[in-house]
Amino acid sequence: MDISVIIPVYNTEKYLPSCIESILSQSNVSFEIILVDDGSSDSSPNICDDYAKKYKNIKVYHIKNSGPATARNKGFYVAQGEYVTFTDSDDKMEPQMLYKMITVGKEHNADIICCNYKEIDEEGNITPRNYSNQVYILNHEDALVHFYSKDKIFSQCWTKLFKRQLLIDHHIENDSTLRFDEDIIYNIRAFKYAQTTVIIDEPLYEYTLRGNSLAHGEYYLKHTNQYIDDSLKRVQITQKSVIDESDIVKEWSNVHILLYHNQLIGRVATLPEFHSDNRIKGILKYMRQNRGTLNKYYKRCGLSKIGFILISYLPSKLYLMYRKSKST
Repeated sequence: MDISVIIPVYNTEKYLPSCIESILSQSNVSFEIILVDDGSSDSSPNICDDYAKKYKNIKVYHIKNSGPATARNKGFYVAQGEYVTFTDSDDKMEPQMLYKMITVGKEHNADIICCNYKEIDEEGNITPRNYSNQVYILNHEDALVHFYSKDKIFSQCWTKLFKRQLLIDHHIENDSTLRFDEDIIYNIRAFKYAQTTVIIDEPLYEYTLRGNSLAHGEYYLKHTNQYIDDSLKRVQITQKSVIDESDIVKEWSNVHILLYHNQLIGRVATLPEFHSDNRIKGILKYMRQNRGTLNKYYKRCGLSKIGFILISYLPSKLYLMYRKSKST
């Protein structure tokens, strides 16, 4: 079997049938669909069961609500495909996605196969994105540079096929202790061991943009402490994973860290109760200690030139007040 498509399902009755149908419509490739119902309270469990009764290549597992990481791991443990992919239950695959990816991947014996995606909101509006429609064959170092620089390799797992044996050999699993950065951390661990990566720079996956920015922001507000902790854990994993890598990989991994540090600072700056938090002080200290890299890549890290100067020289509390004023 070529591919195991693992789908964690939680209360997505409105979208789930379209998701499954988009996978069933894939042709010229052998695959199984593994639906892991994560304790849904809507009709999603019945939808899963109905599809499993109708199609022999669909398996369903019902588990107590434990989060998407646990659901993904459950699916992975029973997967049989040469490659695995993790699909969100409210998204869809473009026709021929799996065939295009597996064909090029097998040709080059790739450990990871990547594609691009298009983002569509619930009104059908498509977010403009750039695609080269080219195929790129990358060695270990080049793939890491592309990943850490966010150049045609994205942080989400659903834009990728992973060779299942690679994940087994290196004990790569989804971390159920995380609320944030699960996909990024999973990818950091996988790319550490990938020797050949293929990129098909076409929008083969359709990501559904659900909800509104207010709800998204409220989620961060509710879980700010864990957001900070998960971000720091990602930094530790990144630094550990590149210890034996080349200087160019280390440089881009540091840009990656600075980018996400800057995003974190932007969020917590609106919360004065975190301005004196030692974790935030440590993050600002790290950014100043890496002033040379930040100066070179300040735009890639989401800063203006003035922003770079201010973060470099303003006392922490004053800088956080400045960032707070920018968000109001």
